[in-house]
Amino acid sequence: MTEEITAYVVPALVAVLAAAGITIGIQFRDVDAYERRRGFWQWLLVLLAALATLGATNSASGAGNLLESSLLSVLAMAAVIVGHVMWRRRVPDAEPRTQRLAVAASALAVVVVAASVTFTYISGKGCRQAQPLVESSRASSGLILPAFAANQGPTVGDFNEWAKVIGEQAKQVTSGKAAEHAHRLGELAGQIADAERTNDKGRHAMLGVQYYDELKGLLTTCPPPR
Repeated sequence: MTEEITAYVVPALVAVLAAAGITIGIQFRDVDAYERRRGFWQWLLVLLAALATLGATNSASGAGNLLESSLLSVLAMAAVIVGHVMWRRRVPDAEPRTQRLAVAASALAVVVVAASVTFTYISGKGCRQAQPLVESSRASSGLILPAFAANQGPTVGDFNEWAKVIGEQAKQVTSGKAAEHAHRLGELAGQIADAERTNDKGRHAMLGVQYYDELKGLLTTCPPPR
């Protein structure tokens, strides 16, 4: 639910606030073509602010891309600020109440962009912690499921070492729902190693399927960086 609010409601809120801050009082009727074009550019800045906010929150979600989300959030805030400055020049004789409303709306839009992107990135701490675990799991297909042919596949020592690495990486994930999936992956890795030590291929296969299901849950919680 929180992710849906961040993904859709926040950009819409920024659009509404930006529109109030940079288009209020601008006339499109009974003006010449030049003034209409200027008004059109004001609305393009509103759209830019909303789309940049959407991109910033998406980039900050999950594992997060700090550089990309920062650049997009700066772009969104710059669109609001530039649009408001242009509005002040276009409507210099606006009533004081209208001016206060426009200033407040623009300032609030900037605050919403900064706060939402920051909150989204901080919320993804567990996903960033889980990235080494995800990478190791993706590279472990030969260990997660058993090799049924004789004298093929990793050795028992390989399984023990793999389970140790997965367990250590799982312990590093301490935040959010990602931690639940990570800890379960650590447990399953240990159980898979135990099954291989006893040469229980059937149990190994069953645990491998559970491992992939848990990994899928982790990837759903923490989408890969775009």
